[in-house]
Amino acid sequence: MKIFLKFRILFFISALVLSLLFQKYSFAEDAKKIAVFPFEIHSKSDVLPLKSQITDRLTTELSKAEYIRVINKDAFLSLLEGKQIDRELAFVIGKKISADFVVMGSLTRLGNLISVDVTVADVKDRKTISGIFAGGTGKESIGAIAAKLTDKILLRIFVKQTIKKIEFKGNHRVENGAIYNVLKSEKGKLLSERKLSSDIKAIYKMGYFSDVKVEVSDAPGGKIITFILQEKPLISRIEIRGNDDIDKDDIEGVMTVKPKQILNLKEVKSDVENIKTLYHDKGYLNANVSYKIEKTGNKGTRVIFNITENKKLRIEKISFEGNKTYTDDELKDMMEVTEKGFFHFFSDSGLLKMSKLKQDINKLKAFYHNNGYINAQIGEPEITHDKKGIYIKITVMEGKQFQVGKVGITGDMLSVPRADLLEKLHINKKDYFDRESIMKDIDLLSEACNNEGYAYANVTPETITREKDQKVDVIYHIDKGNIVYFNRISITGNTKTRDKVIRRELAVVEGDLYSREKLKKSYMNLTRLSYFEEINFQTEKGSETNLTDVNIQVKEKPTGMFSVGAGYSAADKAVIMAQVAQRNLFGRGQTLSLSAYLGSETKNYELSFTEPWLFDMPLWSKFDLWNTEKDYDSYDLSTKGFTTTLGYPLWEYVKGYIGYSFSTNDVRNIDEDASRWIKEQEGEITSSGITVTLSRNTSNNFMFPTKGSKNKVSIEYTGGILQGDTSFTKYTGSSTWFFPLPLDNVFAVKGRAGFMHKNEDTKIPIYERFFLGGMNSLRGLRNVGPKFPDSDDVMGGKTMLCFNFEFIFPLLKKAGMKGVLFYDTGNAWENGYHLDDMRRTAGAGIRWYSPIGPLRLEWGHVLDGHVLDRKDDESASRWEFTIGMMM
Repeated sequence: MKIFLKFRILFFISALVLSLLFQKYSFAEDAKKIAVFPFEIHSKSDVLPLKSQITDRLTTELSKAEYIRVINKDAFLSLLEGKQIDRELAFVIGKKISADFVVMGSLTRLGNLISVDVTVADVKDRKTISGIFAGGTGKESIGAIAAKLTDKILLRIFVKQTIKKIEFKGNHRVENGAIYNVLKSEKGKLLSERKLSSDIKAIYKMGYFSDVKVEVSDAPGGKIITFILQEKPLISRIEIRGNDDIDKDDIEGVMTVKPKQILNLKEVKSDVENIKTLYHDKGYLNANVSYKIEKTGNKGTRVIFNITENKKLRIEKISFEGNKTYTDDELKDMMEVTEKGFFHFFSDSGLLKMSKLKQDINKLKAFYHNNGYINAQIGEPEITHDKKGIYIKITVMEGKQFQVGKVGITGDMLSVPRADLLEKLHINKKDYFDRESIMKDIDLLSEACNNEGYAYANVTPETITREKDQKVDVIYHIDKGNIVYFNRISITGNTKTRDKVIRRELAVVEGDLYSREKLKKSYMNLTRLSYFEEINFQTEKGSETNLTDVNIQVKEKPTGMFSVGAGYSAADKAVIMAQVAQRNLFGRGQTLSLSAYLGSETKNYELSFTEPWLFDMPLWSKFDLWNTEKDYDSYDLSTKGFTTTLGYPLWEYVKGYIGYSFSTNDVRNIDEDASRWIKEQEGEITSSGITVTLSRNTSNNFMFPTKGSKNKVSIEYTGGILQGDTSFTKYTGSSTWFFPLPLDNVFAVKGRAGFMHKNEDTKIPIYERFFLGGMNSLRGLRNVGPKFPDSDDVMGGKTMLCFNFEFIFPLLKKAGMKGVLFYDTGNAWENGYHLDDMRRTAGAGIRWYSPIGPLRLEWGHVLDGHVLDRKDDESASRWEFTIGMMM
C-alpha cells in the first residue's frame, strides 16, 4: 500500500501547486463591476412585470459568475429616474457608481414570442458592445433567455479569458477524448477557477493518474489550458492465490482488471467484491478475498488476489413464518433457490445465490398480490449458517384476501363497444383481486386504443378497496389522446439486405394510421425471413404531435451455406453430402441452392431458385431441376425433371400455389422374383402434371416454431390434356400445431392424410403411391404400406393417414440444439382408412441448426405387434438422420 500513500501525498502537493498557480491567474484582481439598468419593454400588456422579470433574472445570472460583481440597483435607480437611458447616460451614471460595464437593452413581445436585445457600455473606454440577442417562447422562457444572454455578455467582455485550446501532456495510454469527456472546462467558454479545480478532481477520479497539474498560458484571442499528467504504472502481472475449488478461468471471468492495463485501485477493489460474489454463489459463504500490490521494476506493478475459500455451505432449510393460507412446501415450490437435494454433490442444488433469492422474494410477493392478498408483505430473508449449512427464514404477513368487486371502464369511447372490452378484461375472469391481470388489462386496453390510431393513449386503473366487504372495485380510465400517423420509417443495420426486401414485409406504411397490431405483424414477417439475429422496433414522436417515427434496427446473420461432409443414414448407410446455398442472394431475398446427396441406395442432384417477389409483386416463384437415382428392394428408379411454381397471398397468412412439373422416369434392373406388377412398369415413361396448393402459416419462426400452425391442402393432376404417360389425381392435406410450454418447451402435433385415384385406364406408378416410414412419417419403420399379392414387396397405398406427436425441449440454448421425444402412428392402405390397423413408434432425438444447415438425428422404436411385417434383416428400432426442415 506504500505506493498509494505516495499517490495521495502527490495529490495534496498538486492541489497546493494548483492553488499557487491560480493566484497567478486569479480573477480577483480582474473582477468587474457591472450595473444592470432597467430594460425598455415593447409589449401590449404586462409591461411592468416583464421589466422587473428580465432585469432581475439577468442580474441573478450575472451574479453567479465568479469574476463578476453586480452593483445593487439601489445605487443607481434614483439617478435614472425620469431620464431616457442611452449610451451617454450609461457612461455618466456608470462612472458615478464606479461601474466597469453597464448592461442595458430592450424586450419585445409579439404574441407568445419574446426577443431580448442587449447593449453593453464599456465605461472606461467609452465604447459599446452590441449585437447580443436571445429569444424564447412565453414568459416562462425568460429565465433561459437570461442565462443565454449572460454567457454571451461574459464572452464579449472577457475576450482574453476565452479558452482557445485544451491540451494534455503525459497521457501515453489514456486517450485525450476520454479525459476531455470528464472536464467541465470547454473550448470557446470562459476560463473558470472553479471549473479548473473541478477538472483536476475529475481527472484524478478516473483512477489512471498519480499526478495532475495544470498550466494556463496566453494566446492570441484567449487562453490555452494544458493539463500535465503522470500516469499510474502498468499492471505487469496478476496472480490469484488460494483458489483450490474454483478454476482460475472462472475467477478471471468476473474480473475487470487485466494485465497491461493502467493500475486503477477502484477496479481492483471492485474485483475483490466480484470474486467474493462468485464464491458466495457457489456456496462458499465464508470465503475471504484480499489484495496486495507490489512493484516490479521501475514502471510495473503486480496485483495479487489472496483467497481463503473455507468450507462450502449449502442450504439446509428454508422456513416461513406467518404463512397461514399456503404451506411452506407450496411457497418453496415457487422459489428458484432450493434446499440441498440428495444428489447435491453433482449439481447446484442448495447453493445460495443472493440475486436469485431476491427474485424469489419478489415472486412470493407477486404470488400473494395476484391471489387477493393486496396488503401482503414478504420480509427480508433472515440468513444464518453454522458448520452444517445455511438456514433461511422468511417472514410472511398475509393480511386479508380480497375478491374482485365491480369492474368498469370510463373516459374516451372507442369504436369497439365497451361491453366487448369488459368481456375481454382479464380481471373479470378472476375471483380474487389479481395485480398481474390489472397490468394485462392496461396493455389490452392500450392496444385497443393503439389499433385505432391513438399511439399515446393512457389507461389509468383506479382501485377502490372496500374493507368491510373485502372486495376491490376496478375502474379503468381511458384517455385516447390524439390520432397519430406513421411518419418516417427508417431501417438500420442491414449491411447486406436491401431496404426494399425489408420494407415489403412491413404491414405499416408511412402515412398510415398508427396500429400496434400492424407493428406486431411486421415484426413477425421479418422474423419468418430468418435473415436476422436481432430485430428491434422503436417508435418515437415525430416532427409534429400527430406523427410518430418508426426505427427498425436489425442485426444480420449468415444466410449463405457451403458444406461438404459425410454421415450415416438409416436407408443409405454411409453418405456423402455437398451443398452450396444462399437464402438471401445479393441481399435481394432470393434463394439459390445446389446440392448433391450420394448414398449406397440414393443419389440426388438438385438445383433450386426461389424469387419471393416476382416483378416486385408478392408473387412467389420457384424453379427446381433435379436428377435422382434410387435403388429399391426389387428395382431401380432414375428420374429427371423440373418443377416451376407460382404462389400468391390470398388472405392474411393464406397463400395459394400452382405448379407445373415434368419428369422422365425409368424403372429398370428389376429382380427376377419381383412382383409381376412391378415388371409391367419396366421402361421409361414421362409424367406431366399440375399441382394446386392452399396453405396457411401462422407459425412464429421459420426453423424452430414455438406457437402457431402450418396447414396445407393440395391436389395433383397428371395426364389428360397435359399429356404424359401417367394419369392420376392425388389429394393430400397436412396440419401442424405448435403449443408453447413453460421453460422454453414446445408441444407439437402433426396430422397428414392422402387419397389418390387413376384418371384413365392406366396404372398408378409404384413410385407415386403412398409409402410411410422414415424421418418425416413413422420414425423407426421403413416402407410401410400394403404388399403385392405375389411377393413381399411393398407396393404403396392409395390412401394414407399419419400422426406425429412431439415434445421439444432445449438442450444447449446457446448452440441452438434441442431435444425431442416423439410418438408416431399411421399407415397406408389400398382402399379406405383403417384406424384399427395403425403402426406405432416412439423415440427420441436431437435437432440442431448447425453451420451446415438443420440436422436431425432421431431414434425410433416400433411399439405395435406387426413383427411379421419386418424383414429378417430389420430390427425393432432404427436411427434416422437427415439434413433439412424440422417439422
